[in-house]
Amino acid sequence: MAKASRFRKRTAAEDAAVAGKHGDGRAVRLMIRVALGPVGSLGPGKVRLMELIDEKGSISAACKEMGMSYRRAWRLLQSLNGAFREEVVATRQGGNQGGGAELTDFGRTLLARCEVIREKARLAVRADLDDLEKDFVQWAPVPAKDNDKA
Repeated sequence: MAKASRFRKRTAAEDAAVAGKHGDGRAVRLMIRVALGPVGSLGPGKVRLMELIDEKGSISAACKEMGMSYRRAWRLLQSLNGAFREEVVATRQGGNQGGGAELTDFGRTLLARCEVIREKARLAVRADLDDLEKDFVQWAPVPAKDNDKA
């Protein structure tokens, strides 16, 4: 991609690349992170981890899908379970039936709350995001040519 310029318009190829990368067709999008006290937060990564655990019934499968280590996921889940009065994710030990994990009723409620917060925020700033999208150019550094070193 070409170097970004405030005067340059995005090309059709750049629009297609951005749409393919994010899947929603938008290069500019809102990401919400909620602070949970002085040391914790609930953001897109933890929300996605909870969604995948709910979908797959397994921390390992969710990790694989996200490209995350099991240890990292386990720590994120411990921080979530410790941040609220009720457990967010419940785990089952392995054995003949196999192990697994699932969102608790509270965990599903938490996911629903996160979606409501995200949607309300997105609607509140939609016009501003649309304006940013119009002016946004996907920027990637242009490799230096040998004759440009002078």
